[in-house]
Amino acid sequence: MNTVKIDLCGLPDELRSGLEELCMHEGFRSGTGGIRLSARRAGAFSAEFDGQTLRVEYCEPVQFFRALSYLKRADHRRFALHRQPVFEHNGVMLDGSRNAVPRVETVKMVLRKMALMGLNTLMLYTEDTYEVPEQPYFGYLRGRYSVEALRGLDSYAAALGIELVPCIQTLAHLERALHWPQVDAALRDTEDILMVGEEKTYAFIEQLLRAVSGTFRTRRVHIGMDEAWSLGLGNYRFKNGFVPSHQLMEQHLARVCAIAQKYSLQPMIWSDMYLRAASPTGGYYDVPGQLPADVLSAARRDVPLVYWDYYHNEQPVYEHLLHVHAQFGAPVVFAGGLWTWVGPAPAVDKMRASSLPGLHACETNGIRSVFATAWGDNGGEANLLTALYGMQLYAEYDYTGDTRPDVVDERFRACTGEDPAAFAYMGDFNTPPGVAAKSEDPVNAAKFLLYEDPLVPLFAADTAGMSFSGFYADLARKYENFSSDSPEFEALYRFYEQLALLLELKCRWREQAPRAKAGTASVLAQLAGACARQTLCCKRAWEALWDCTNNPFGFEVIDLRLSGLAGRFDTAARRMERFAAGDASALETLFSPKLRYLTDSAGHFSGCYSWTECISACRI
Repeated sequence: MNTVKIDLCGLPDELRSGLEELCMHEGFRSGTGGIRLSARRAGAFSAEFDGQTLRVEYCEPVQFFRALSYLKRADHRRFALHRQPVFEHNGVMLDGSRNAVPRVETVKMVLRKMALMGLNTLMLYTEDTYEVPEQPYFGYLRGRYSVEALRGLDSYAAALGIELVPCIQTLAHLERALHWPQVDAALRDTEDILMVGEEKTYAFIEQLLRAVSGTFRTRRVHIGMDEAWSLGLGNYRFKNGFVPSHQLMEQHLARVCAIAQKYSLQPMIWSDMYLRAASPTGGYYDVPGQLPADVLSAARRDVPLVYWDYYHNEQPVYEHLLHVHAQFGAPVVFAGGLWTWVGPAPAVDKMRASSLPGLHACETNGIRSVFATAWGDNGGEANLLTALYGMQLYAEYDYTGDTRPDVVDERFRACTGEDPAAFAYMGDFNTPPGVAAKSEDPVNAAKFLLYEDPLVPLFAADTAGMSFSGFYADLARKYENFSSDSPEFEALYRFYEQLALLLELKCRWREQAPRAKAGTASVLAQLAGACARQTLCCKRAWEALWDCTNNPFGFEVIDLRLSGLAGRFDTAARRMERFAAGDASALETLFSPKLRYLTDSAGHFSGCYSWTECISACRI
């Protein structure tokens, strides 16, 4: 990482602690004779560097830190920045609830990169992975954050000019919190949804809100309430009969808001349950241009609605849905997607294709708050560091409006110190030649090729005639050449190198094994053994990356998945030897005719986002 010497004399006190952290970790060094810094609060953002002095006027401290990042350019050329940010709030939501709970030091590193990007909001999504003193099973063995850890993160973020916003759940998405037999059954409507109207529910929610109120300095809190698919259809229905979901939302939100007000908290919620109530199919996006009056009246004008949309590639779709949201009369916040949830590698192209039209629509419609989500669905397989590249896109849109790949890449290198190509190539794992998506859901070849069973190849018909081994061999060579001075990023590159090597071998197996003959079976048995060994090499690299960046809890799921795959290759090797010895039945599952699974009649692919759906036609 290039080191920039700066002179800290005369800076406002509110910048000093954050700047000291950047000097410790992000390639700046303080001392006399360095670049002189001049900064003051002002009504508009501007920065000018004449080769010797950087002069910054900032509306909020994070803008000063962004200006500082321009000094990291290799040519140290002069610059002037005068364009004002489009959004009042812009940042990222990090998922700490899908098994991977980022270490405190990892979140601090992300905060430093955010400060250099100029992003001012970090939303930390914790379903049950934060400490609630009255609830010992809340986040039990899940790597939850202690109150002290979160307070430390809150102070660290504030020093960098970043608002740390707690994001919790107060209706659905609580299956891990509610599944323990020691938890009061009266709290459950269904396995993941709280019982609306039950007094014990609101005592429980008060414990949650009291916990975050005393931990974070911000008064904003995201209280979730999304994707409550079976709201009122479980124990609630047996007790009370059928009540439409939007009426239950209205009732429940009123109670939760009263509790939030008690602790001077300002809640926001996801908007999808309201739109689903107006949809003819129960969907989120296929809503009429004019929402029904009873649905509109169920929402509250004093609670911002967070419109999440990760899918669409056309600006008019976002425009339409923003107009629909405006009918509620509540402030609207937009949440785009960084597509980190499709498997071990993010869908980089989809991130860009969906984010830019969404941001354009927000700017056009005067939306002042946006953030990008970095979900970890199905096991937290893609490391949160993979979100940084998309975060840079959001920052450049906000401050410059120039999101050309070469511009984003230059800024990414300055803000992170890492090679942007290493992050751009991550998307290639999911898109080998010939694999094209049939819808706006991206293909995730890295996941379904990784977990596909060697003896029950579910995707054989989908990929018939395709050869991917050379493609992944090339990716392995590319990642072999990436390195970093940072242990976290070095571990990230070594994991992708090992993943590419595993996919190369696994694709050689899937290309050759279905054509096995008695005379070649022993060679294929050796290939199966090589696949088993490389699976374990990949698992060790994944473990090293996990240990660098996440709390240790949750890796047991990845360990079991890859250990199971290695075991299946051991079985495949034995069966190949049996086949070579004349046992024709040894490969019955491999040779049985295969049907299309992910492809349509034109050969276009859908994604396969669940491990259980990748490995067997039987129920796991």
